[in-house]
Amino acid sequence: MDFKLILGLGKPDIKKMEKEKDIKGLIRAMGYDNDEHIRKEAAFALGKITDSQSPIYTIRNENTKSEEESGKLTLKELITSLNDNDWGIRMNAAKTLVEIGEPAVENLINSLEDNDWQVRWYAAEILGEIGDTRGIKPLINLLNDKNNGVHSNSLIALIKIGKPCVEILIDNLNSNQWQIRENTAEILGEIGDIRSIKPLEKLLKDENDHVRRAAEVSLEKINSRE
Repeated sequence: MDFKLILGLGKPDIKKMEKEKDIKGLIRAMGYDNDEHIRKEAAFALGKITDSQSPIYTIRNENTKSEEESGKLTLKELITSLNDNDWGIRMNAAKTLVEIGEPAVENLINSLEDNDWQVRWYAAEILGEIGDTRGIKPLINLLNDKNNGVHSNSLIALIKIGKPCVEILIDNLNSNQWQIRENTAEILGEIGDIRSIKPLEKLLKDENDHVRRAAEVSLEKINSRE
């Protein structure tokens, strides 16, 4: 147990947590108030070590007589379950929606505008797992979300969708908001597509320090893979 981290006396060691698959530690690090980059690195690491390979569970209702009856939930009911007070029900709903896949995409995209941050959080994560390209633009729009967890999950989702996002993300580098340019540069670095190199090189002259640094780090990541 990292007592320094719990007491707020030291920075989280994200690389160590990723290596040890310390999911709880990474989730705590995503709430680290002192350094935005630590939160983002924790989000990226969490996305790398979690996937859709976990078993899919049927959502059960104790009042129903059989598993067959309890499993007959509509897409709307499943998405509504994403803000249930019971953590197990939320997780089971999310896993089931991942298993459903493409037929759930439109409903999930609509859920990205839900007033409940938990619904947006799960919807972004699920869209990343499904990987349908219809989710790309709505997820990019979610980069503006005021909730750090929702924001982080949209980053992770776009990274998981990967190369189909690249052209749209490159266009996003022209945003008037420096935070969007910074986030987009970071995502492109994680995806690692060589089409990003020239657009990222242009960002090295950006007026904002954070954007320039993000572009520099992303270029290093892409070039190291060649």
